[in-house]
Amino acid sequence: MRPIGILSAIAIAAAGLAPANADEPASLQEAMAKLIHAAMAPSDHGDWVYTWDGLSTRVSSLMHWHLAGPPDPGETTITRRGWISTTGRQAGVTAYGEGGAVSALSIEADVWYSFNVGPTSLLPALAAQNITVVEVERREAAEFANTDEPVIVYALSAPGRDTLRLTHSVQCTSPRSAAAQRCESHYTLALGR
Repeated sequence: MRPIGILSAIAIAAAGLAPANADEPASLQEAMAKLIHAAMAPSDHGDWVYTWDGLSTRVSSLMHWHLAGPPDPGETTITRRGWISTTGRQAGVTAYGEGGAVSALSIEADVWYSFNVGPTSLLPALAAQNITVVEVERREAAEFANTDEPVIVYALSAPGRDTLRLTHSVQCTSPRSAAAQRCESHYTLALGR
């Protein structure tokens, strides 16, 4: 068998014919769970783990970052955006914080109930990553969210990792909109110690 040259590999990947990778997640939920697990810092590492460099080191192999421009000197909150994709589906990822520390990682995915992307579908994927999930709070969504779906806060813990809070919420466009109603599922992982 002849090795594939770099230009051939690029052409194959561009055509969507890249060879299957055994480590590639089978579903969007699995990709989200792997990203969440990676963001949970090892508890024996120092405070640097929730810096921009520390978080990026742990999650960058699991997602794609948009090219970051220079920070706006007038902004107090710094954001960096990217995405994860698998099996034809995508979810947006936003990391944000102040100064050198990242305070949260947010994942946004369109809610198509036929694809089962609600909170209960993510729970088995988190369990497969050896993450224990405990519901700690449930409240009504804000009126502007245009949904009856509750906001649910979970405590996530995994062996050797920091225990963090994950908040799930759904936000929909107004049912009075001229366009079809669209909903997004938001998962926000609060980072830091």
